[in-house]
Amino acid sequence: MSTRILMIDDDQRLADMVAQYLQHNAMELAHCADAASGLARLQQPPLPELLILDLMLPDADGLQVCRQLRAQPGALGQLPVLMLTALGTTDDIVLGLQAGADDYMVKPFKFTELLARISALLRRVE
Repeated sequence: MSTRILMIDDDQRLADMVAQYLQHNAMELAHCADAASGLARLQQPPLPELLILDLMLPDADGLQVCRQLRAQPGALGQLPVLMLTALGTTDDIVLGLQAGADDYMVKPFKFTELLARISALLRRVE
């Protein structure tokens, strides 16, 4: 059984590349291009095992999405969140972690590092 991951990011090309890479590593990526569809998807079972979240979405701020997620009860509120964004100042990273992200990566990135960070987050919740 493959690991289910949801990615909320408006960059379709990036999502396709991430999906292809993760598929080779027994992971399945679902993609939503905006916050509204991503939050709606999180309300439908099965819950993904990890969320990859961009900060700059067409309809919302990823920090708000993360805070909203963290306010949810049960497994949804505990879902591991990896922020993956072009915003890479120390202040951006601190804000992301304070909003509830479990990890933070800056674009551009190496796929091997993304996989390592995903694996580390998933180990914590097994």
